[in-house]
Amino acid sequence: MKTEGRIPGRFLRLHEKLRKQKIPCRITFIIIGIASTVWFLVRVIPKPSRAGYPCMRIAAPFMSSFVLYLLSLTASALLFKRARRFFYRSRYLLAGGAFLSALLVLAVSSNLFTFGARAADGTEPGDFIANMPVGEGTGIFPGRVVWAWNPDATDENCTNVMDDPVRGEDGYFLAKNYNQEVIDGMLEDVVLKLTGTYRVVTAWDSLFTSFNRNKGRGEVPYQPGEKIFIKINQGGAGWLTNEGPDDDLSFKVLNWTEEYYGMAETSPGVVISLLDQLVNQAGVAQEDIYVGDPIAHIYKYNYDQLVAAFPGVKYVDQDPNHADIGRTILTASADPAIEWSDKGTVMNNAGIDWLFAEMENAEYLINVAALKAHARAGITLTTKNHFGSHTRAGAEHLHPGLVAPENDQPERTEYGMYRVLTDVMGHEKLGGNTVLFLVDGLWGGTEAVEKPVKWNSAPFNGDWPSSLFASQDQVALESVGFDFLRNEFTNPVGPGMARPWMGAVDDYLHQAADSRFWPEGIVYDPEGDGIPIGSLGVHEHWNNAADKQYSRNLGYDTGIELVSTDASLVELTVMAREAAAAPVIDGDAGDACWQEAIWYHIDQTWITWGESIDSTDYFGRFRVSWSEAENLLYYYVEITDD
Repeated sequence: MKTEGRIPGRFLRLHEKLRKQKIPCRITFIIIGIASTVWFLVRVIPKPSRAGYPCMRIAAPFMSSFVLYLLSLTASALLFKRARRFFYRSRYLLAGGAFLSALLVLAVSSNLFTFGARAADGTEPGDFIANMPVGEGTGIFPGRVVWAWNPDATDENCTNVMDDPVRGEDGYFLAKNYNQEVIDGMLEDVVLKLTGTYRVVTAWDSLFTSFNRNKGRGEVPYQPGEKIFIKINQGGAGWLTNEGPDDDLSFKVLNWTEEYYGMAETSPGVVISLLDQLVNQAGVAQEDIYVGDPIAHIYKYNYDQLVAAFPGVKYVDQDPNHADIGRTILTASADPAIEWSDKGTVMNNAGIDWLFAEMENAEYLINVAALKAHARAGITLTTKNHFGSHTRAGAEHLHPGLVAPENDQPERTEYGMYRVLTDVMGHEKLGGNTVLFLVDGLWGGTEAVEKPVKWNSAPFNGDWPSSLFASQDQVALESVGFDFLRNEFTNPVGPGMARPWMGAVDDYLHQAADSRFWPEGIVYDPEGDGIPIGSLGVHEHWNNAADKQYSRNLGYDTGIELVSTDASLVELTVMAREAAAAPVIDGDAGDACWQEAIWYHIDQTWITWGESIDSTDYFGRFRVSWSEAENLLYYYVEITDD
């Protein structure tokens, strides 16, 4: 993809600059509207084929909205003038009709002002503006989210019932229903793509070093003896397991529990793969790893698989009765760790919360959530997963901070309201202490306590989603997860009940990305130490469900980059900036044309036909520039040979 000049990048940066300077939304809309209209006309009129360029696709929606806005204002002005003329002529009925029409057109023009849009109980596809990132990406590759999909990871014939007449007990979590080797390969691909490395051990060194650098600990990788807490999603085990001093935390078999058997939660195969990498590749001692869901338990059927593979890991529980069945008992911290930023104005019974010492004192968290919709939050991913991290028996006190305080009854559907999830993301011991955010999408669910379903959207096409998603940027990861969930669950009377389409479900991501979206009177400071959170990551929506491209996929150096381990699923557009002068071919990157050119990483091994090469043998990246005068593309390539 060739681009003339640098306007597209500056266009996005102008939008960001106006936001950060707190320019009123309507003025921002007018400035961006004028800029996009001028840019579109100047570039497309001389050469209509340019209309398909990514920069034009970004400018077009703002241009069209601005033009419609101007037309609506003009029409309303003419109607007001006509109403006044009718009134002076004593034609009151016509005057009234013209006046009402003017008001109607004026109202429509206000709705065209998309920057200040507010959702009602539900949202429409047009409410999600594509490829307009806000916030600052984080990670080794800022804003990068990696998606691995392999249908061989799950058994398509799994019935996920307690007693199938042919297959017997057939929960998705049983080893017969997932392929551990395939999942191992998927997670390996994920961490390699996420870090741009070619060995798992190097990938984890990069993750730990990047995390420590951002925390001010220096350029250091994981150090022996440091503790890692892996937060999984097992909430159902808090009320669906056998109870009493002699219980073993097996599934409680009663008439009413059968519908909850196999509800979508973190699956054991993903945790086993993660532990394998940490222990056998990154060199973390088993006894330095905690695994669990503090508010609940770990089901026996999951624990048995985990402990068989890694017996030295500490599988946690808060009930002292479970020490005899191999669980490590958690200890509540003496002092409260969380001070919710609403100060009791929204969540009357919240105020403060405690964490368990094992989580609070861990040097690193790894968040392993399940991919599913939610009846109160619209979606539940890594952020909502922390509703199980405090010391209370339940999370009811936090529900008023969600979109729907009661199941499937959305009430808080306007943008710019207090969002408890933003507090969770910003807390220094929760989102702020997480080295890797991982979403288990092998068996995507319709709700927190409902069974997983097969997905109909592409590329799943009637099979289990069989996916993993990971990022260092929690905002970017949840933005991608939201797009996948809202694309799948669109029917209000079908699976998922269109829960991701409740109004303002993504408001917590806007607010986590940029303080400009915070409600008036709310300062997010979940530690209560007087230091507000900064940008926690980057948020945007993809261009469309078919291409699944975010801004960095379209060649820009801002926004989200969705990298699929199967490169055919999400394509990358390479943008060549126009060079004022052709570069000198001398191996030196000092030429002016390279200064703002974007680095692209080589994700394929380019070799002579018929030959083979070890994919761990090199690391490569390149930049591209374009000379219109010579009609040539120039590449600057760096290759590191191991």
